[in-house]
Amino acid sequence: MNGSTNLPYRVYYPCREGVGFIGCPIHNKGGCAIIETLFMRIFLTSFSFKPVFLGLVFSVLSLILYLVSIILFPLSASAQAPDQGLRLVTSPLPINLVTKPGTTITTELKVKNGGTQPETLKIDLMKFQAYEESGKPQLLEPEPTDDFLNWVTFSEPTFTLAPDEWKTITATFAVPPTASFGYYYAFVFSRSQDVKQLQSSQTAVVGGTAVLVLLEARVPDAKREVEVVEFSVSKKFYEFLPATFSIRLKNSGNVHIAPRGNIFIDQGKTHDIAILEVNSEKGNILPNSNRNFDASWTDGFPVYTEKIQDGKTTLDEQGNPQYELKWDWNDASKLRFGKYTAKLLLIYDDGTRDVPIEGEVSFWVVPWRMVLVALFNFSLIVGLVLYVIRLRKRLKKMQQK
Repeated sequence: MNGSTNLPYRVYYPCREGVGFIGCPIHNKGGCAIIETLFMRIFLTSFSFKPVFLGLVFSVLSLILYLVSIILFPLSASAQAPDQGLRLVTSPLPINLVTKPGTTITTELKVKNGGTQPETLKIDLMKFQAYEESGKPQLLEPEPTDDFLNWVTFSEPTFTLAPDEWKTITATFAVPPTASFGYYYAFVFSRSQDVKQLQSSQTAVVGGTAVLVLLEARVPDAKREVEVVEFSVSKKFYEFLPATFSIRLKNSGNVHIAPRGNIFIDQGKTHDIAILEVNSEKGNILPNSNRNFDASWTDGFPVYTEKIQDGKTTLDEQGNPQYELKWDWNDASKLRFGKYTAKLLLIYDDGTRDVPIEGEVSFWVVPWRMVLVALFNFSLIVGLVLYVIRLRKRLKKMQQK
């Protein structure tokens, strides 16, 4: 077959490369050529339809041949549409800087192109504040009064990255002598030709990746103060672990603070049955805001774990994770029963020393179904023993008579 095929009209058929026609030089290769050869030999040399009927037959059978071509000659990766999504990896996240007013400080930003195409990127400056109490940042557009954004310069405001290439950008902060307390930056990496957009909740950038920078210009009159607003447990009574603790902290100062510490689990005179970390990732609480932290005690037998299917956590109709009871008999000694006390101990730096903050909550773990089964079995054994004793007494009396 070639471009000189003599037909009274051009016959089109679908192929893997798009839509071909008999004699098409572009599609005359690979699987398309094989199909075209079969098509011509079978239907042009074996039958003598009139043009009207021949066109109808070609229309029906071309669909069949197209499906056969997909099965016999699947598309290669190169024939598929390329993924145009921007995939960037940034490090570190977030960045905490401390300096004195009237000085210059620098930090390195590392970004990687995780996509399959070269990308030309730019860096935009935004600011952020606390979003609700989850610890999410709320990204905000600059305002005319945000002079602190003008303190920053980049070694390369725009640059090109090849696939899988890392790039290190140096950000320089020229902090003026009048600076004080905290300043909160969001450095947004995006395509140089794209327009920066925020989602409706303003917690993420569409088509970009943000690196958060917390800069403190340390001055003597900075106020650092954190208090425990709430320390609670999700239930007062558990059948089995995990027990989930919620810690709500308030920063009433004028600079960001990252408190850290532990929850110590005691039972009666037995101390430190378990020690849980709180804020191990050193998350900051911004000034005049609250933030929630969670911790879970999972070291028990048996224990509820998230149900995993095909490598993913299964969810219920409300979108919450589903749990299943896991029995690991190697942990049988960790059966939890009774009243427990959780003691919270966190510390934060007030600029001169580490300040402790504390909280305490109690809860019960009672595996009641196991208790009921044990009581039933115990009652059954006691009943059998009493029956045997009474039976032996009767037999003894009968023998004496």
